[in-house]
Amino acid sequence: MAHFMKRHLISFCTTLAPPPSLLPATVTIFYTLSQVTTETMTVIIPSLPHAHLSAPPLPMSILRRLPFHSLTPCHYRPRRRFATLAAVRQDTTVWTPTPISSIETAAESLFHISIDVSSSPDLAASHTLPGQYLQLRLPDVEKPSFLAIASPPSLAASSGAFEFLVKSVAGSTAELLCGLKKGDVVELSQAMGNGFNIDKIDPPEDYPTVLIFATGSGI
Repeated sequence: MAHFMKRHLISFCTTLAPPPSLLPATVTIFYTLSQVTTETMTVIIPSLPHAHLSAPPLPMSILRRLPFHSLTPCHYRPRRRFATLAAVRQDTTVWTPTPISSIETAAESLFHISIDVSSSPDLAASHTLPGQYLQLRLPDVEKPSFLAIASPPSLAASSGAFEFLVKSVAGSTAELLCGLKKGDVVELSQAMGNGFNIDKIDPPEDYPTVLIFATGSGI
């Protein structure tokens, strides 16, 4: 009963109508606060017929001790929200320091950049299909840049070089890259992506017309 009074004290005191046989009478209500102490409140029932039991307002010293959910009707209580724990994805990228072998102007705002990967055979071997890309990271720059490899896989296997056609965009990592010079060191990830499987158009005589779509410097 004490637990019931703890949760429904207000609605109980304002809606209960005692039978006439109990009028006048004195009702003592016991209710538990914070499941530790027990308080009592004496309510004098009026002698008028069919009068509703009405309790005086609770003192603020008591209200402050009542848990919030005890003063809130059940149907007005906010629904509990369950937080979804998202797994934190760790960066497992393997970065390989490689030197720039040449930077030349190819067109307006476009630069032809060659990077020496001859001392990194695993990195060179990761380029297996045309159309693959990789990540390039510069010292003291937090965000890496994604670059498509412009050279064929055979160049990496024979000469140990990756070639890129990079558009210099103001405020980007690409702009910083285009401002470097021969011998500067950058970091490359392994080649990624499915690339373009040109074996699907082999033998060439069976495919006299091949349509290729690209945008920007990808041409």
